[in-house]
Amino acid sequence: MNLAVVILMKKITNNYFLKFCDIVERSMSDSSQFDDCLKDMINASFDDHNKVYVYTDTSHNMEVLKLDEYTKDFQKRRRNEIPNLKEHQPSAVDAVCVNKDNDWFLIEFKNQKLDSAVSESAKKMLSSVWLIAYLYSTLSEQISDEKDILKFARENITFITVVNSKKNEEFEETIGATWEKDGSFYTPQKFLQYKRYYFKDVYVLTEKGLRFFIESFE
Repeated sequence: MNLAVVILMKKITNNYFLKFCDIVERSMSDSSQFDDCLKDMINASFDDHNKVYVYTDTSHNMEVLKLDEYTKDFQKRRRNEIPNLKEHQPSAVDAVCVNKDNDWFLIEFKNQKLDSAVSESAKKMLSSVWLIAYLYSTLSEQISDEKDILKFARENITFITVVNSKKNEEFEETIGATWEKDGSFYTPQKFLQYKRYYFKDVYVLTEKGLRFFIESFE
């Protein structure tokens, strides 16, 4: 079942996100393939291995850019330029969205238990930031007035791992409790080293929490 056909989907229309989309499209060897990168949150959450969607709420859906899809074009385009490309192909997150204040959200969906999800997500963190910086530099563009990409990431980029609540019932209260209490989010111990050093914030949501993220996104 293709859940891309939905009645309600929030569009991201701010210039920061539109510019990023333009950067990605212009970077592709065949710009006609860009539509494969422009997804919605539901389809970005698709688990290819198990053939299931981590997120399925059609009443709260949102446009995103599936950066992981772009790596296929990256591999194809750079195959003859980088030796051992298979070993060096960057990993990228499932979804990127940028709000009206130029706050970036890198979202990785994991249909796994929390510990495994955190370990797997860590592999894509810095690789995704590198790929974004690469895309802008290739076209001699700047992501902002700040030239230091790590400084920009510390001030503007949040990394979110979204896990399946059914596979993490024992952690669901932990993941949601902090949010309910003071408006902050749950950051696993392994993610603390990245918070405010490489990223503005790093935390975990279930697909239920993602619904509220989409609802409040501007």
